[in-house]
Amino acid sequence: MTEPEHRKVILYLAQSLDGFIAEKDGSTAWLSALNSSESDAAIQSFYRGVDTIIMGRKTYEQCIKLAGTYPYQEKQSYVFSKTLHDTADHTNVVTGNVPEFVRQLKTQDGGNIWLVGGAETFTMLLKAQLVDELIITIAPVLLGDGISLISTHLTDMPLELSKTRQLGQFVELTYKINY
Repeated sequence: MTEPEHRKVILYLAQSLDGFIAEKDGSTAWLSALNSSESDAAIQSFYRGVDTIIMGRKTYEQCIKLAGTYPYQEKQSYVFSKTLHDTADHTNVVTGNVPEFVRQLKTQDGGNIWLVGGAETFTMLLKAQLVDELIITIAPVLLGDGISLISTHLTDMPLELSKTRQLGQFVELTYKINY
């Protein structure tokens, strides 16, 4: 008997060529300045394939700051936080055990789950073996400093490259995680 198919948690984000997902202050203005219709189209295509959004509080606050309002209103959304208890938008705040919450979320009916960020949430879920796939878009920029994709030291994490594609001046890499 085969196990039931679970929803996939996919980290989908862009990073600089030198491995930073944001500047030290959390800003991703450098990414907006790069304008790529190919990359924008890829994001929209990916977005249509997910029905749930998960992220940490810092990423949530950065989304609000950049967009002026929560940009994922039409999706089921969860923000993980120890300090935020409610929002004025369509998101649900999760203050408890994040890995256990995501483990339960993966067993529910639905489409793929987009882990928008950030580094702390990604690292926590990676350590709990709850992230299924990484889609990393490498942006043609060197930041020199900023927020890294991984927030703490990890033991070796084997990845399997399953797809590459060029999106204008960007390169998208898709990896499966082999726990």
